[in-house]
Amino acid sequence: MTKVLVITNKSDITSDFIIRNLKKENLKFYRFNTEELTHSLELTIDFTSDKYTIFDSNKNDLIDLTSFSSVYYRRPELPKISNVGLSDGELKFIQNELIFSLEGTYKLLRNAYWVSPLYSIREAENKIYQLHLAESLGFNIPKSIISNSSSDIRSFYKKNNQECIIKPIKSGLIDDGKQSKVVFTNKLKSLPSSDKKLKISPNFLQSEIKKKGDIRVIAVGSKIFSTFIDSQSGNSTKTDWRKGEMPLNHHRIELPKSLEEKCINLLRKLNLRYGAIDFILDKSDQFIFLEINPNGQWAWIENQTGYPISTEIVKLLKNENF
Repeated sequence: MTKVLVITNKSDITSDFIIRNLKKENLKFYRFNTEELTHSLELTIDFTSDKYTIFDSNKNDLIDLTSFSSVYYRRPELPKISNVGLSDGELKFIQNELIFSLEGTYKLLRNAYWVSPLYSIREAENKIYQLHLAESLGFNIPKSIISNSSSDIRSFYKKNNQECIIKPIKSGLIDDGKQSKVVFTNKLKSLPSSDKKLKISPNFLQSEIKKKGDIRVIAVGSKIFSTFIDSQSGNSTKTDWRKGEMPLNHHRIELPKSLEEKCINLLRKLNLRYGAIDFILDKSDQFIFLEINPNGQWAWIENQTGYPISTEIVKLLKNENF
């Protein structure tokens, strides 16, 4: 019997879509909002009695973690820690204890069917490895360099006629605990005159590609849902469509079968059951691979296009179509 553990946070709308479909299918589930662990949730791993449980005080319910056949790993958040008389060092210590407790708990559930396996997600998040693998599978990729060598960066910039973009290697989130901001992909207008600024960290540069628009591919098992995003209709979204405040036009698009097969093959090589793959559609109608987000957003795509993405993910969680 299918029973699904949804690992996420209270504000995750994407998980709301999944839970709506789980209810529609009359499937048992529990939503594990991880940020509640130090408040309304109590985790117990008792090896003397093989007891792996969560007590949910809001529901007065004891959840047996070994009872789940499937896990939807979506978007967990770190538990909130009350700063009552604790030093910064003590808070950091407790935070690490929470992180490792959760990681260990997830590993105890590895016999369940994960969408997707946690350690596959972690490996697939590396953009350097993604590009290497995508190129080896026959995807077109932009000319790219990751380097903190000022001479190599300057040479690449010059060879590409000073038409380059710069992007984060990992997440673009900058958070100092008081405020946060997001670093998007940006057109590189110039390089700093100081070599020291280029050497302080690896820089991820790619040749700028003239676009018709952006493509987001949602891959669920062997199913492909492709959407054209009209990113070139607004000035703020031309380089990175996520930056705009105005809604962009989205419509369904059919990929060449050979490209769909490459997307499915990429998932399999990464041992993923889900992935959000971003492409550029260039002026000559070539599809240029940018990256794969192994846990990327899809709910707004379902809203915009009517694609049955949540239905297909629930099928996966029932282990029916992969």
